[in-house]
Amino acid sequence: MMAEEQEIMQDLVGEEPKERHVVQTFGVASFLNDMGSDMVFAVWPFFVALLAPPGLAPLILGIVDGIGDFVVNISKGFSGFISDKIQKRKPFIWSGYFMGASSRIIYAFSPTWHWLVPAKILDRAGKLRGAPRDAMVADVSTHDTRGRNFGVLRTADHTGATAGILFALAFVLFVAPWLALTYGFDLLASLRVLFVIAAIPTVIGACIILVRITDYRKEVGGHIFRLSGINRSLAIFMALSAIFALASFSWSLVTFYAGLFLVIPTLDPIFGVILAYLIFTLAAALTSAPLGALGDRIGRRKTMLFGFLFFGAMCAIFLFTPNFWTVICALVFYGVSIGATVPMARSLVSELSPVDVRASILGLYQMLIGIAALPASVIAGYLWVTLGPSYTFGLALILTAIAALLLPLVHESTPSD
Repeated sequence: MMAEEQEIMQDLVGEEPKERHVVQTFGVASFLNDMGSDMVFAVWPFFVALLAPPGLAPLILGIVDGIGDFVVNISKGFSGFISDKIQKRKPFIWSGYFMGASSRIIYAFSPTWHWLVPAKILDRAGKLRGAPRDAMVADVSTHDTRGRNFGVLRTADHTGATAGILFALAFVLFVAPWLALTYGFDLLASLRVLFVIAAIPTVIGACIILVRITDYRKEVGGHIFRLSGINRSLAIFMALSAIFALASFSWSLVTFYAGLFLVIPTLDPIFGVILAYLIFTLAAALTSAPLGALGDRIGRRKTMLFGFLFFGAMCAIFLFTPNFWTVICALVFYGVSIGATVPMARSLVSELSPVDVRASILGLYQMLIGIAALPASVIAGYLWVTLGPSYTFGLALILTAIAALLLPLVHESTPSD
């Protein structure tokens, strides 16, 4: 542990919890939440396409998901600042889970695609739990375990997501036909039932947080966010992350496009979309923890570059050689890139931030990503509809290359005072 944090450990708000207890509890809650959310996300592009006007599904996906990603990261920013200000983490975490569960009920009863927008805002606003949770994990971690712990949480996220995808696949294969025969439900009506079921695991996860987590944070100074806490390396990293966020348009567009190449003749086209989502999620689940640990050993910056390279490879495949087998490879690369970049970004921002405003700066980082996320998905959808998907992936490849070229300017070092 760094010297600054060793001194701060002597002054705590609340009783210091065990590192393993915190990580394991958040891991279980994350597993359950992502299991529920990915029951929805696995079929989300197809669900939106059923509600969208003909031919405009990519643009509607870009708009709805772009707004959602924007709200996600803006909510994380405000929650991080307020969490530092009031010295509380736990209320943001459990309430965020309940908001996510509520949104799925609204999805289920949305009569048109327009209703998906406020539901998506509520769903993504539930991510206000992100910065406080990440700050609590960073607080109880050491420099030598921080990347691993964030990787473990990311693995729990993706493992839960994989379970949710498999549940959605089984639902579409077995339950939807039964609902059609018994009650005359079409596919859209069956998906609405799936969305109601998807709220249950997240509610259970929220209850686990309420019971097992004790509010805690490190007490330092006056808890007021200050720009002086952002050093040169952190500023550069935030800037290049915003550029990469412009490249990282909604995964819905990735799986929607990939599904076009994963069509199985005897099955409904929805299975191609679910298969695409399953492949990249499973790849992310299997690589997040190992890549998080790798970042602890060889450095966050090198592992982050590794993730950029795999994301660029995914874009190149979709741009130049998309077919059944190359698209499967591209989806694996996509998952690996997520497994590398997400835990490393959180670790870098955590370590380059002063401890007393860590949640605020984690939140600010997420706000910048959110500001970039809205135009990223809207532009991607617009380019797709007007010029074709190759322009969408071409722009993403260029922006990723720019972010990668800026990465060597970031120096991993002791956080500023």
